[in-house]
Formats: sequence, C-alpha cells, structure tokens
Amino acid sequence: MMIFNRLTNLKVSISIPKGQKFRYLLIAVSCALFFTPLAILPGLADSKDLCGPLCMRRFYLWFPGMEAADLIAQVKVAFIGATALGFILLVTLLFGRIWCAYICPVGGFSELVSRIFGERWKIEYRWMPQIQLRYGYFLTYVFLLPVTGISACNICNFITVPRIFQALNGDWQGLAYLVSTIGLMNLALLFLLGFFANKGRAYCQFLCPIGAIDALVNRLGATFRFTRRIRVARERCTGCNICAQKCMCGAIRMVDKIAVVDQLSCMSCHECADVCDWGAIDWLAVPPKIEHGRFKKGVDYRPLPEWVGIYSIKPKEKRKEKRMLWRVAALSGVAIAGGVLLLSNIAEAAPRQADPDGCLSCHGLPGLNYIDENGIERNITINTVHYLSSLHGSVGCRDCHSQIRYFPHEKKNAGVDCTAECHLDEPSKGEAYTHKPVAEEMERSVHKEGASKGFTGGNRLQESRDELHPSCRRCHSNTEYITAGDLPKFAELFEHTDKQCGNCHQGTAWRNRFAGHVLRRFMTGRWSKQEGNAICKGCHADEKMMQKVERKAARKTPEPASLRFIQATATYDATLHGRLITVGRDSGAACIDCHAPAGLRHAIEADEVETAPTHPDNLVKTCGAENCHGYADDSANSGFLETDMHDLDWAPMIPWRGWDKLLRMDSPWVKAMLVLSAPVAFMLLVMVLGWLFGKKQKGAVYSIFGGQRFKFTMLTFAEQKDNRRNGKKGNANG
Repeated sequence: MMIFNRLTNLKVSISIPKGQKFRYLLIAVSCALFFTPLAILPGLADSKDLCGPLCMRRFYLWFPGMEAADLIAQVKVAFIGATALGFILLVTLLFGRIWCAYICPVGGFSELVSRIFGERWKIEYRWMPQIQLRYGYFLTYVFLLPVTGISACNICNFITVPRIFQALNGDWQGLAYLVSTIGLMNLALLFLLGFFANKGRAYCQFLCPIGAIDALVNRLGATFRFTRRIRVARERCTGCNICAQKCMCGAIRMVDKIAVVDQLSCMSCHECADVCDWGAIDWLAVPPKIEHGRFKKGVDYRPLPEWVGIYSIKPKEKRKEKRMLWRVAALSGVAIAGGVLLLSNIAEAAPRQADPDGCLSCHGLPGLNYIDENGIERNITINTVHYLSSLHGSVGCRDCHSQIRYFPHEKKNAGVDCTAECHLDEPSKGEAYTHKPVAEEMERSVHKEGASKGFTGGNRLQESRDELHPSCRRCHSNTEYITAGDLPKFAELFEHTDKQCGNCHQGTAWRNRFAGHVLRRFMTGRWSKQEGNAICKGCHADEKMMQKVERKAARKTPEPASLRFIQATATYDATLHGRLITVGRDSGAACIDCHAPAGLRHAIEADEVETAPTHPDNLVKTCGAENCHGYADDSANSGFLETDMHDLDWAPMIPWRGWDKLLRMDSPWVKAMLVLSAPVAFMLLVMVLGWLFGKKQKGAVYSIFGGQRFKFTMLTFAEQKDNRRNGKKGNANG
C-alpha cells in the first residue's frame, strides 16, 4: 500500500534551501541562455554549446617546447572563452566566486538535479581532501594529458551537459554524443559526481579546471580587506555547525568549535549566512559599515566583532601579501573585449563574359525539357545569369564540350573533358589554362580511379548511383564564383577596385573576364574550410556508400573498409578541429589541411603510404605547419602527435553503426565506461529502493555513503583531537 501511494502521488520537487531562491532562479535563467533550445549566448558565436571559440578549459594547456607565440595562438582559437575567463577571474578577485555559484549553467544544473533526490540516498564527497585531489588533477590536466595525447575534450562536462539538452530537444548531435563511449563515460561521471552527489557539486570540487583557477584567485582575494568574501566573526560563532552541514562544497570546517572557511573551496553561495541565526558568518568586506542585524532573539553583542575571511594559526607576512597581489594583478590582466562584426552593403557580381559560341541561343530558352531513353524527364535549360557569374562563366562552352562541331548537335558529342585546354589565357604567362596538372596529381592519390572526362548530363545519374570513386564533377559543381556569403567581404575588401585597378586596366573586357577570378584569389582561396569539408563529406558522410569501398593503397589485395574509415566523418566532427570548422572558424584544421596540405591539394594518400602527410613519420611536419602546432617537433610531444583524430570512442554506439564492434576492450575509455557503469547502476537501484521503502527522517540527515565520515571530519574532528590531547574520550557523534 505504501508503494502504491508513492507511485500514485509521484511528484518531483526541488528542495530549495532557505534564502537561495534568487540564486536558483539565476541558475535556471543561465541554463536557458546557454543551452538548447534557446542557447542565446552561444548562438552569438554561431555555436550550439560551450565548445570551440567559447571554450574556457583548454587554451592554457602546456606542451613541451611551447613558446609565447604558441600560447597566443591557442588564446586566439578560443578568444571568446579566454576573455570570458579573464572577466570571471576579475569578478572573483573582488567579489568571490560569483560565476561558480550563481551563473555557471553546468555546475548549477547538476546541483539543481541533485536537489530532487533525498540527501540520505546520495554520496557524500565533502569530507574528502579537496585541495590535494583538485590540484593533483589540475596539474595532470594542464601538463600530463597534452603530452600523452589525451584530448581535454575527452573529460569535459562542458560538452556533456549541453549535449543532454540537445538530445532532449531532438538534436541528433546531442544524442550521438551521449551514446558514444566517451559520452557515456562522461555521463557516468556527471551522475556520480553531480546528480548522485550530496549538494551536486563534487565535479566542481575535484575535476573542473576553471574552478581550480578560480579558487586560487578567490583565496588570494580573501587576503585583502576591501574584497567581499564569506567571513566569520569568531567571537560570535556558537559552534552549532549548521553552516558546515549546509555548505554545498565542504568549504566550512569546525575547528575548536569555531567555523573556519576554506577560501580555496568556498563558492560564495551565501547559504551559510542564510542559516546562521547568530549572524556570525556573512558575505562582506571588512570592516563592515553598519551594525549587523541578525542576532538571536534577546541577545546582543558589543562591540562589533572582527570579521575574519581566512583562519590561520600563523599570521602571514606583509611581504608575501604584496607578492601575491602582484601575481593576481598579472593573472587578472587577461585581454578585455571582443571582436567587431563588420557590416557592409552587398555587392552584386557582374557578368564577366558573353556567350562566344552562341550556345545560349537555345539552351538559354526556358522550359527546354525532354524525356530521355530511360524515361527520365531532362531539363537542358541553362540559367544565363547564374552561368555567367559562375566559375566557368568566362569559358566558352566548346572549350569543355570540345566534340561539338555543328548545331544542332548529337548528345554523344557533348561529353566534357576536364583536362582539356581552355581558350581563356592565363594572364601572367599568356598560356591557355588547363586542369591537367590537377588531374595528374589526382592520379597519384587514393582517388585516382575517379573520372576526369566523359561527363554528360545523361550519365550524371549513373555516376551518382553506381560510382564509388570521386570524379571532378562529384566534388566540384559550377557554383557562383563569389558566393552569396562572401559578397559582403568582397565588397568591403575591394571597394576601390574600379578606381585603382582601372588606372592600368582600361575598359570592361579585361575586368569582366579576369577581375573576378584574380580578385577572388586575394580572398584567401576559392572555398572556405567549411565548404571544403562539405565537399569531402559529400561522400565520406554517406556510411552506406563507404561500406562498399575497398581500400587498396599499400596493400597486396583490396580490403573492405574498416569501421574507423566508415566513421571518419562522425569522429572528426567530434574533435576540436571539427567543431571549429562547423562554426566557421578557420583556426580549425580542415580535412585537406592534414591529408593534402601541399601542391594542388588533390594528392590525398592513405595513412600507411610513406609519403602521406598523415603517415606517422611525417606528422611532425604536418602538425607543425605554419599557424598550427609549432611545438610539434619537440621529442616529448610524441604522444600528442599520435592523437587519433578519428578515434572510434567518439562514434555513436547504435545498432546500424556497428555498436558491437565499438566495444573494443583495448580502449581505455571503454574500460573506464564499463567500470563507471557499475556504481551508476548501483546508485540508481539504491535511490529507487530508498524512495520506495525509506522512512523520512527528522532533523539533520546524513548520506548513507560517507555521511558519518563527513560528520566526524568536518564537524567534530577538531574537538576529538582536543579531547585526545587532554586525555579525554572523544565522541564521534558530536
């Protein structure tokens, strides 16, 4: 009957502590601003989450051989995140850890969820040695993980929590992450150190690198009397230990029956001040300007107490304080301010060349349709405006359709040879232009079996349906020379074109024929990295197509494509490089940057080929390219160079993607996921059973996992030591 009543009266409620409604409201608003479906603040940087340019957790990673230029380059990659962290540290210096307690949506979300469950059925972490664990992990995170090639993204709740919101909103990217090996492992950590942790802040206490840096600044700021901190009036404290019980991060310990605040752990959440009836603890600067008003009924104290922010047996020397002040000044002097979004009028692309062969006399007519021999309706009308402003708008039709000699022509003579010469003269050499060098380079690549000639409208369908090898046409369409997205940039960069260039190049013939081509080259390339990746994904993102591929490079006999090859696009998109390119940041490495960084960018070779840029022997040069990882040549970075950019642990483990093959026991992340899944399942069972059969307790409630240890260590430990020192028997229950 009791179970039936609980099931019929099921109600989820969050037990908000006394005086904390405003803080929890701010956390809820922050979640709405940072996470899907609104994600307003990440949306300002064209992002869905806190990754890429918004990342605050990896730009300060240290690699052997790094120089100042390398650090600056890392800051530029995540400039928004670096600026945000600098602002957070400045606020912390003056007012305490406001970001962690009131704004951070990641830690705040885990705390909100944790409040749903009763405290008795959760894990108590607050008694553990936070400082040692936090900074031991932080040093590992900053110095050891980069050297060993373990990406900081592999252990990051700043990815995990936003992906939960994305998945709940129906976003495939969020769900795909949560069912990957690394996603499941991070989800298990979030459950164990967040949802199942008493107060929900264990991840913040131990594993958050932002919290580790923020805590150092908080501790430093507490040494100054003008900064606001949680401070204790020692002569007013009665030793009731309620503040220590309520502190969500275990920052308060009872020493000689007096509350002592550890500023390396305190988050300035103000809950301790809310529950102190004697007004012995508060968030303020010293000395306070007004007399404190929260006294126990009928009791008053005179004179006003001396507020203490840091408890220390030995007083600090002034010289040390000055040195610390200079350190914090250097730490909080990180760059301020963001970028300016350039707005300009949209310029229209002018047509560059008329129709020299007269083909548009027919093909320019609208509605030029017919039914071919396969029963497919074909449209052979050419949009004149689109064609003349396209990549081939300056090339006569018969330069490509070279077999056409008369009109009307046979369909069989309409084939295109991409290696043929065009009558368009290359300005600097006066030679006819041709794509033949590109075709020759491609013949040395893994794509050498792709066609470069014989293209007709009639065989397009057959090519897209039956041909696995990429052809010129499959990768390169006759798009507009200056795309709509680039027009504002083009108009801003070349506003002076007609005035300055026209001094030498008179008339419209040269300008219309060559200017678009030449000026477009000055815009750092024909395609952006995002557009280049889209070309590669045209094939490689098609998993059914990739499953049919047989790999031949450096092999005696062709071999079926491996799961790693099939999942290459999905795993690359999960890396930092992939996420940066997705949001349009050129600081990420595109597919071609690693697989064909030199030449005409078509010589893509398999990793096992000795001349391939991605061959292990060539990674120092490839990764250490200009504006990339300049420290790659340091011998200590061998582990970093071996980082797998197509790690299958990032691939979604779902049936049609071969989930059984992804459970590879040679992967440390799979092992970690399986190890963490056991305590998660156990805690879920404990909570369900506790909710169904547990009895509600009155008074102070301590967790069944670590609660007594917390009670002894944080509330009565100092008293025990004092009793033992005086030869008395201690009382562990206080």
